[in-house]
Amino acid sequence: MRLDLLTAVVMTAIVALVAATIFVVETLRRRDTGAGRLWAVGYLCGAATTFAYISWAAGVGGAVAIAIGNAAFTLTPGFIWLGNRRYNDRALTLSGGIVGVLAVAVFVSALIRVPAEGSWGGWSVMAATIVVFFGLGGAEALRRPMGRVGNARLFSGVLFAGALYYALRLIAYLAAGPQSEFFDTWFGSISANIATVVLTMVAVVVTSLLRATKSATQRYEWLSDNGIAADGVRLAGSYRDALADLIERAGWRQEPVSVVVVHIDGLDEMAAAFGTDATDEVVAAWRGAVRRYAPAAALVGEDSDSTLSVCGLATTAADARRQAAAIYRGCIDELAGSPTGLLPVIGVGVALTETVGYDTVPLLDSARTAAVRAARNLEASVLFGGLEDARSRLT
Repeated sequence: MRLDLLTAVVMTAIVALVAATIFVVETLRRRDTGAGRLWAVGYLCGAATTFAYISWAAGVGGAVAIAIGNAAFTLTPGFIWLGNRRYNDRALTLSGGIVGVLAVAVFVSALIRVPAEGSWGGWSVMAATIVVFFGLGGAEALRRPMGRVGNARLFSGVLFAGALYYALRLIAYLAAGPQSEFFDTWFGSISANIATVVLTMVAVVVTSLLRATKSATQRYEWLSDNGIAADGVRLAGSYRDALADLIERAGWRQEPVSVVVVHIDGLDEMAAAFGTDATDEVVAAWRGAVRRYAPAAALVGEDSDSTLSVCGLATTAADARRQAAAIYRGCIDELAGSPTGLLPVIGVGVALTETVGYDTVPLLDSARTAAVRAARNLEASVLFGGLEDARSRLT
């Protein structure tokens, strides 16, 4: 059984359309405006490519259909590269300009050369551009912080495989010509469509996993190599280890210690209403404010997706309240100045060793319960927790 060109193109179009639809729908559902949006545009360009080639294979459009298909095909790995750069929080101005200029060059090249050279006119320019974009996308996927994610290495392998295939295809095209039996058998349009189907299926799965990895629920873990996130806040495991050590040493000397938990409420509702990018900005402002307004000698770390914890010495309950109030006011000031215009509810809970004891778990539980109560309390933004609050979390 041998596939004809039109059947192969239609098969590729169906796969590309289904993949693009699934990814775009999920992007819209998540209100994703980061890397996922750029990847979604790339998949849409892939779907547009196949429809342009179907139009040409059916005898509609001629050189214009081929030029549109070539340019859209070039934009597919181009937007994948841009999405990878966005994932790594790198600038897109220059790289976006490069993608646009090269896509226009591919379009013009096909438009000029197809009438004179046939359907393969301008193909070498497109293939060279695709190799460059696939290679850049693969290299970007290996850069940190994206490179720390296991799925990013698989994605990089997919992109490098695409670059290698089109590099070999370009070499065969230049050496033997598109009409040769060798090129038609191993690198012709039918084999290229099959390779595109395989690469598209793997790429959609991997980018979906990558998008899920870089989310608010991951609590910045993907950014860190040493237990401290890029914004200076300790990750949960690192913070609890440091907290346990500090509490133990303070207990030897009976030095008073306070544990402050800062709870932010309504993040899920904000993400559903305004998108993950707006929520990420709120979370970044909140994390930065807690770290900025906490005492200089205090530990600042993650406690959960919606709580941060601050631990330090406090000579009296009044001193602990003053420190907690300063953190609360700093959070409100920073969030009020956020460009998103979103102001979530903040609650601050305080637990003292003189009332709860020198035990890490009850201290954290007591402060967490008090922070949740404070977020729901209209009269007080800072509340103290006691042993009963710690016990209530155990029941």
